[in-house]
Amino acid sequence: METLIAIALALLVSTSTTKVEYAEKLEEKEIYNASRTRLNDLIHTGLSVRFNWEKQHLLGTAELTLKPYFHSTNELILDAKGFDIHSVSMNGEELLYDYDNLLLDIQLDRVYDRTEDYTIIIKYTAKPNELAVEGSSAITDARGLYFINPLGEDKNKPMQIWTQGETEASSCWFPTIDSPNERTTQNIDITVKKNFTTLSNGLLVKSVENEDGTRTDYWQQKLGHTPYLAMMAVGEFNITYDKWEDKDVTYYLEDDYHKNARAIFGRTPDMIDYFSDLLGVDYPWEKYAQVVVRDFVSGAMENTTAVIHGEFVQMTDRELVDRHEDDIIAHELFHHWFGNLVTCESWANLPLNESFATYGEYIWREKWLGRLGADMHLENDLQNYLNESRVEQKDMIRFNYEDKEDMFDSHSYAKGGRILHMLRHHLGDDAFYSGLQKYLKDNAFNTVEIHQLRLAMEEVSGEDLNWFFNQWFLASGHPILAVDYKYNEAKKQQTVIIEQIQNQGTTPVYKLPFNIDVYEEGQTKRHAVTMTESKHEFVFDVNSKPINIIVDSEHVLLAEIFEEKPDDWWIEQMHAPLYMDMVFALRNVSEKGKENAILHALNNNNWPIQLAGIEEAESLKNKEDLSGIIEQQAKHNTNTEVRSQAILFLSELENNSEYEELFEASINEKSLYVAGAGLKGLSVLNSEKALELATSLEKDLPRVVSSLYSEYGGLDKMDYLKNQLLGSSGYKQYYASMYYSSFLKRQDLKVLLDSIPALESSLENAQSWMKRVKTYLYNDLKKAIDTKLKTEKDKELKEKGKATIDRLKIAKTMGLQ
Repeated sequence: METLIAIALALLVSTSTTKVEYAEKLEEKEIYNASRTRLNDLIHTGLSVRFNWEKQHLLGTAELTLKPYFHSTNELILDAKGFDIHSVSMNGEELLYDYDNLLLDIQLDRVYDRTEDYTIIIKYTAKPNELAVEGSSAITDARGLYFINPLGEDKNKPMQIWTQGETEASSCWFPTIDSPNERTTQNIDITVKKNFTTLSNGLLVKSVENEDGTRTDYWQQKLGHTPYLAMMAVGEFNITYDKWEDKDVTYYLEDDYHKNARAIFGRTPDMIDYFSDLLGVDYPWEKYAQVVVRDFVSGAMENTTAVIHGEFVQMTDRELVDRHEDDIIAHELFHHWFGNLVTCESWANLPLNESFATYGEYIWREKWLGRLGADMHLENDLQNYLNESRVEQKDMIRFNYEDKEDMFDSHSYAKGGRILHMLRHHLGDDAFYSGLQKYLKDNAFNTVEIHQLRLAMEEVSGEDLNWFFNQWFLASGHPILAVDYKYNEAKKQQTVIIEQIQNQGTTPVYKLPFNIDVYEEGQTKRHAVTMTESKHEFVFDVNSKPINIIVDSEHVLLAEIFEEKPDDWWIEQMHAPLYMDMVFALRNVSEKGKENAILHALNNNNWPIQLAGIEEAESLKNKEDLSGIIEQQAKHNTNTEVRSQAILFLSELENNSEYEELFEASINEKSLYVAGAGLKGLSVLNSEKALELATSLEKDLPRVVSSLYSEYGGLDKMDYLKNQLLGSSGYKQYYASMYYSSFLKRQDLKVLLDSIPALESSLENAQSWMKRVKTYLYNDLKKAIDTKLKTEKDKELKEKGKATIDRLKIAKTMGLQ
């Protein structure tokens, strides 16, 4: 037990130190971010917009209807970022106003009380590209309005316009009260050239062709939502029509992907039906549309009735063989109950939006793929949170964030989803979903804070849940459990000793209800227990010495569990029913027993377990012992992810030459996972042949091919890598820039210096999160130049090299500002 605790404590040292430093920093600043005070209530937003593509401007007229929230007032303050304000009027009369490029302070024509509505009209120009704003890790930019390929100069990219409002970027394209505790109905009239399709919230009520060759589409949403959910998308989209009951369900894609619309999105009506039935609240909005756009600044966005997805959701026939995007589709759909119908009143309460949407992914997987596939996803969420917790641990509901964008982290998403999973397990499905139904119905079309969720669950279940919400939502950290076992043969008693060893100066001692399964020959007994102290001994009467014990046998606790069990217990656990039973066994069995456990995994009928077995096999000292069974997985497994990982495993063996034929044959597979793995495997044995065959995969597997070219390619591959770089954005830009830079470092000094400007050009306007990548690349290139300068004889090249180093230093400094 002492050894076990020492191992766990070693992991805690850096975490607890960081956590204390984080708490001290916040205490010094005494930060408290309150919900925005409501002075005026925005009732309706009417917008009429057209675009100047060349300047990347929006030309708009906003007609806003409001009333004082409670106190009488003759003043209205609106968020309006970076506009040219042309006029502000009411009833045909100009109003006085002050404008500081962020806030528009309007003097009304008289004092209004809370029973009186008033309407103002603002004519303005929005200039998003002239704004200096930054996003978050989840939403990488905050300009609100984006013009993609506005002049049509890139023949490989469509011309598009789209918006992204969260957190408070809708006010970059229309004046509003840009706060999550505001709600408004809306209509948006969008004027575009006739070749473009538009999409916005609500229903398209009419389209009118104008004399100047344009068309105006009139969109109307009669149900109120928060301003950050307002959206527009403009582009040459092909629409696929579907239905859920009497409501339109539509999918907007580029022509090249239109034929795959139903393969990508076709389960959406089933999702709507399942969520409506499970929650006891029918999908409440007028329609449900999904559009895929280029260069999106997030994975997706849950705009009410009109979700935007990043281009990775558009998939070819070959990509559809390997993967689906149901997780993100379910996530954005679940938001239409949690986030859109019921909205967090402040960014401090963001987990009420994102934790639920993340858990919506699990709920759909549970229905569609079964528990094993859902638990695999849930375990990934736990690992994402634990990785972040090594750096910092924060309260889930926190008013002391330094920037509202900081709320978009693995706490709000992954940890929150796991907390909801624990709550569901504690209450039971009936009480949990009945509680959600009450929460949604009581707070529909309104804003909430965390206590409304607790009160709804308490009223339904009859249980005081302050203990649960206080330790999970209103405190930081998570339990770390050290488990030990003692058996008393004389008394026929099994003792399970559990100690909470987390830093209890900054993390609470948790109340933990969970199950312990005791396995005896021929039977398994489940014991429901509750841990309320830092250390607890649970004693169970048994008929014979247990052959295994599983603590938290449903694997619901958001916790790190350290335990030492004999190998025969871990091997026995490979026969247990749940995904995490077997994954824990694979991770914890000793080196001596690991091969046996892996064989059990590889012979399991479920691909997630087979995949876990192959991943664990990579840590074996004698990998060749498993080459035969893994070769069979590489050739015959029906799951392409398992096959591809098996191929990669074989490529790393010392005696891998016998698999060259397998690698080459895999390159011709329809599955891109398998083809990519085959190409990587072949490159290890025969890079020349791999380069030759890679040309057929340049379009379908650009990342794998670019990696190959960066390591083995000659100058004839320069144009491909450069085109990948210059035509990329977002995460594609990250990989393209890394591979291009690696390729350049292999070249002589002249080629290196001549080719760096293309990288600088690509990264000049990169998204904010790429700044650190840019710094890393420039430092790496400076070192490469400096090394080559030491042996360079040409004076002109040496001067050019020194100048390039100086230029990269300046660019790096600017990138970190």
